[in-house]
Amino acid sequence: MRVLYLLNISNPDQLSADSGWIFADLLAPALADAGAEVTVAAPAPAGDNRCGYHHTKVPGTKYRARFSADIDELVALIRAEKPDVVVANQVEEAPAIRTALLEAGSNALLAGYGHYLPFSFTGGGQLMLDPSLNDAGLGRPVLLAFAAGLAACDRVMVHSATAASWVSAAATRMTVDLGERLRVVPAPRDERLVRDPATTRPASGTGQAIGIYNHRLYAHYGTEQFVDLARDLVASGTVQLRVMDLFGQRPGGAQGPGRQPREDAGPTRRAAARPDRLRPR
Repeated sequence: MRVLYLLNISNPDQLSADSGWIFADLLAPALADAGAEVTVAAPAPAGDNRCGYHHTKVPGTKYRARFSADIDELVALIRAEKPDVVVANQVEEAPAIRTALLEAGSNALLAGYGHYLPFSFTGGGQLMLDPSLNDAGLGRPVLLAFAAGLAACDRVMVHSATAASWVSAAATRMTVDLGERLRVVPAPRDERLVRDPATTRPASGTGQAIGIYNHRLYAHYGTEQFVDLARDLVASGTVQLRVMDLFGQRPGGAQGPGRQPREDAGPTRRAAARPDRLRPR
């Protein structure tokens, strides 16, 4: 099986801050282990030397990553690689990829991985646009592009049951019939970050367990609840809490208009948590 993995990387100078790259770097070798011929098309290579690599340009902003697919480049790449499966790391690009597959005369299966959803739901079931993707009123076009991507994919992969329920609800509201195409595929475990508790010793001299918070401090991601939990943990004296610096130093234009936090961050520097410094962004 030949797999073409289309990977959007927004921070090529700091790959450890790009969750899409980390995912591909873990998944591509696993696919190769399973006997697949993998080519990663991205601004920086991922996987290992068994995986092919096609260099693509950095989109520049989170909006260009969704709206500036180069269909000519995609057609040429598909004709050259002759994939059986194309994986789109950006669901919003799936219509352009489907167009390229059609022009290239390819019958490859198109799978989209919704690693980031550009919407959320309130407890009352109200669909909310993601404020970090709503500069200049672009939140609704991004949402509609995501819905179009769902319609274009043969398979849609999300990382959790919650994400699956949100995607299903949003698709229903936008008259996209997912049928049996939706799958929950959790992100692969990174052995560099996760250790077996039975073999892990407390930090030297502290006698405390170390807890890592590795998520985005967006207000709509439940930051208020996390701040409350962080205060309780620190006050208990039983856990030394560390918050991952998700954004770090980014290229000049990487954050895009409005200087909103990026959605594609991953672990970079670590800092001891101080609850008085934790505020919703």
